[in-house]
Amino acid sequence: MSPPFQLPDVDCVVVNRDGGDAFFAALTSIRAQAGVDVSIFVVDNASQAAERERLASDFPEVRLVAFPRNLGFAGAANEGVARGRSPFVLLVNNDALLSADYAARLAARLALDDRLAAVQGLVLTSDGGRVDTAGLCWNRRGEAVPLFAGSAPGQVPGEVFEVSGVSATATLYRRSALQSVAPQGEVFDRSFFAYYEDVDLSLRLARAGWRFACDPAALCRHEGSRTGRRMPSRRAVWTALNRWRTLFRNFDMRLLARSLFALLRADLAHVQQLGWRGALLPILVWPRLPVLAWRARQQTALLSDWPRASP
Repeated sequence: MSPPFQLPDVDCVVVNRDGGDAFFAALTSIRAQAGVDVSIFVVDNASQAAERERLASDFPEVRLVAFPRNLGFAGAANEGVARGRSPFVLLVNNDALLSADYAARLAARLALDDRLAAVQGLVLTSDGGRVDTAGLCWNRRGEAVPLFAGSAPGQVPGEVFEVSGVSATATLYRRSALQSVAPQGEVFDRSFFAYYEDVDLSLRLARAGWRFACDPAALCRHEGSRTGRRMPSRRAVWTALNRWRTLFRNFDMRLLARSLFALLRADLAHVQQLGWRGALLPILVWPRLPVLAWRARQQTALLSDWPRASP
């Protein structure tokens, strides 16, 4: 891709915790980006020393921000975003492989349309045979779900299309948009730790009037949930809690009251998926809902329906 104008520089933030070979493959794909200058920031959440040593040896150009404890994705991503100054910020999971023109395509789209807060490409499964996500959409159970997930890539529109939100798997954000919704400079709410933090960010940006798009010509392959697979029960609790936190922070309470039984059924569906390991999920999550609702009581410009943006 050869845009007819000089593209702004891009800061790329990768959060890592013992990502292994997949992590270094992701960095190799970022290093190979063409058509735009990319500065790479790795925020390390207490990985093994050998991984940090390999990073310093094989990728000396990477700016490492290392912590002795796990800050979670939200807190670590904040640290990486804060270290950069470029007008565009690319967040990439540590198990995602980008096509060589990925960053340049997304940067060109942001440069052409100042209404856009963020653009993502078409994220495929690791074998490239199915869509992992083309953006975020909402179902009636109050769950943010990946758009076109499981579809063949050919079923996705061939041109750029608007979406209701973007996944932080591999998305380019406009820094000024992030700053417009970041209290005290914190782009993601650290209380999320992991999961749904990108959904909450998309909703806050949408409430502020920003829009989102997917460029299906920018391709990414994603292994998916590399860290979450190590602890499925904990992941389920985080996901359930953060979904409710997102709902209370961004949606009108009247919508949530009308949808209450459907919202609760989403949690029960997760219990069924986990089997015996999911038995404690309602016990651990539901008693905390009044506190989450109370903490979100001062939010304004809340949404009265589930977001919709169809390709």
